[in-house]
Amino acid sequence: MERLAIIPILGLLIVAHELGHFVVARMLGIVVEEFAIGFPPRLLSTVRGGVRYSLNLIPFGAYVRLLGEEDPSVRGSFAGQPKRARALVLAAGSGVNFLLAIFAFTLAYGTGWPDPSNVEVRVAETLPGSPAATAGLAVGDVIREANGAPVLSALDLRQRTRPGELVEIVVERGGTRLLITMTPRADPPEGQGPLGIRVEAHALPTRHDPLSSVVFGVRQAVEVVGLTLAAPAMAIRGELPPDMLRPIGLPGMSQLAGDAATAVVQTGWLFPVLILAGVFSAGLAVANMLPLPALDGGRLFFVLIEAIRGRRISPEREGLIHAAGLMLLLSLMLVISYYDVVRPLPGIDWGVK
Repeated sequence: MERLAIIPILGLLIVAHELGHFVVARMLGIVVEEFAIGFPPRLLSTVRGGVRYSLNLIPFGAYVRLLGEEDPSVRGSFAGQPKRARALVLAAGSGVNFLLAIFAFTLAYGTGWPDPSNVEVRVAETLPGSPAATAGLAVGDVIREANGAPVLSALDLRQRTRPGELVEIVVERGGTRLLITMTPRADPPEGQGPLGIRVEAHALPTRHDPLSSVVFGVRQAVEVVGLTLAAPAMAIRGELPPDMLRPIGLPGMSQLAGDAATAVVQTGWLFPVLILAGVFSAGLAVANMLPLPALDGGRLFFVLIEAIRGRRISPEREGLIHAAGLMLLLSLMLVISYYDVVRPLPGIDWGVK
């Protein structure tokens, strides 16, 4: 079930992408016929301000339908706009995805993630009649020291206490440090330790202040985009293993989303999903700007050709090229998805055991 997490994650990224196209088109006076979340059949629909807003049955994705996308003769149409306006609308989707990547990374660093190198040991249980209970050790106490040495694990506590010898334990309770002394039992009852307590080690989160989080977010988004663009050349030079260059389809993305969702459930921290959403969003921004037919980047490429030639390619010819490109892209996605199934990704180690 965790793999279904890809639906809200990728769905949100695609809705944001299409919202970028929608907002910029409206700002430039281009007629938007429909803004839809999901794909038909249509469940709900309303018309506001001349735009049909639809909620469709298939929850994966979204789309914006502009007036006259291939027909420049229609007033208010997309195709009838100046080159700069069309370029802005086409680039807006990837622009929003890049901003969303920054936002996701910023939230991830701001909310934090348990750091295995920053651990505290808490008392989870005290057994009645044990030295710990008699000395006043309470559930929830954080054990900081034992005989003057820091305690970062249950093993540390065992190594710093000897049966029959007095031990001084420093605990933190409600923000106050207390010194508690006790003598571990030399012959405890079966199933109990010398102190008569059960402890749990908890990794503490590493958080950043708001400004640092934004800086981290911007830097991480730029690094993901840069690595995505540089990956092919790095692989050719042998600087990247082939698996890191491997494209992934929906099954692979579902696997990664499932791993992240599992980590969130086990830890209660959103860091894995936020990081993955940031990576996916930055990747979506780059992928859509590739100069391939049917993609935003392919349509931008035709705008560039128009600027160089001084006249546009006929809408009919451009439409045929994009249609052929879409079929090729769908075929490629099927091949990549098949590869994901027969050779699953190694996954991401979020440090959850």
